Amino acid sequence: MVSAKIIDRHINMWLNGDEAAFKHIFDHYYPRLLSASLRPIKNHQDAEELVMNTLLKIWQNKYRVGQINGHLTDYLFGILRQEIAGWARKKVLLTTDYTDVPLQLLGSNDHPQLSMKELQAGYQAALDKLSTKQREIFLMSRNQLLTQKEIAEQTGLSIHTVNNHISSALKIIRRELKEYPHVIVFAFITTQSVTALLN
Repeated sequence: MVSAKIIDRHINMWLNGDEAAFKHIFDHYYPRLLSASLRPIKNHQDAEELVMNTLLKIWQNKYRVGQINGHLTDYLFGILRQEIAGWARKKVLLTTDYTDVPLQLLGSNDHPQLSMKELQAGYQAALDKLSTKQREIFLMSRNQLLTQKEIAEQTGLSIHTVNNHISSALKIIRRELKEYPHVIVFAFITTQSVTALLN
């Protein structure tokens, strides 16, 4: 387990402009937030999306994180409680799907309002921009969780060619979703892969 001292260092690095440090923050808090989200929300996919919304909010509002009194843990779990409460209200009232609701900015103009539904739409748009072969190879890798060797055997392509198709697809997807931090995109793609297997 990462010590509080180490995670605090990563937080300070991120606040001082090291965007790569956000991955350590994400990796540290994601399982803890998901565990908390799964207590009131039994649907794993719903719980994951609320956690992703929570982490996306702090990324969008970095300046606010630097102004809070106390540790980031309390701030994150406070946002998660708000996300869960909003989700619950919409379920009770049977109004619009919660993914239609934008992530409300807390005063920052650094990034546009983003929602998980918009992320899903952007991901689909990125897939549509791939060539037929790129999309086929990429989805075999992500949706079927096949190794590059397995894909090569099934398609008759070389492992090198399979790797090139996957790398090219990821570059296009990251470019299309550049408004989101890379770690959020990576986690989303991984979640989409697992969900595809369960459905």
